[in-house]
Amino acid sequence: MTAAGRQASYGGVWARVLLRWCAVACWLGVAVTTVAVFTTGMAWWTGALIEAAVVVFLLPLGFVLWSDAGEHKSDTERLLRDGKPATAEVVEVELVDPGDGSPDVAVLRLRISGADVPPFETTYRGDADPEFRIGALLYATVDPADNLFTLRRLHTP
Repeated sequence: MTAAGRQASYGGVWARVLLRWCAVACWLGVAVTTVAVFTTGMAWWTGALIEAAVVVFLLPLGFVLWSDAGEHKSDTERLLRDGKPATAEVVEVELVDPGDGSPDVAVLRLRISGADVPPFETTYRGDADPEFRIGALLYATVDPADNLFTLRRLHTP
């Protein structure tokens, strides 16, 4: 077996637009807060605390969201351009409760291989699906250069 793969950050155009819009909204939130602090006549120390909290939280969050959108685009383009069809065999399944009231997350240990893809083992995290059971064979798309993969069905050239 070769080195473990990396699950692609896969997102369509609208997912990337939404991430980038949220990043801009974070940055605008910093600007709006700055204007509000200086125009409301509050005590300087109150304004400084509020501004510091907003800058420390929203500014980096905006950069993280913008970066995630870029990673989605890069991974998606690579898999569409260089991805090869493969088969992912489910070796192990674990359902994890995220603890926030949202549905369980499936953590799968996979063995992936294909005609143009050397075999490797990796982990996949995603929404729980009845199809995810030990021994199940799933469709995968893999860039064999570094085993970037997704379980989404992609059209490759």
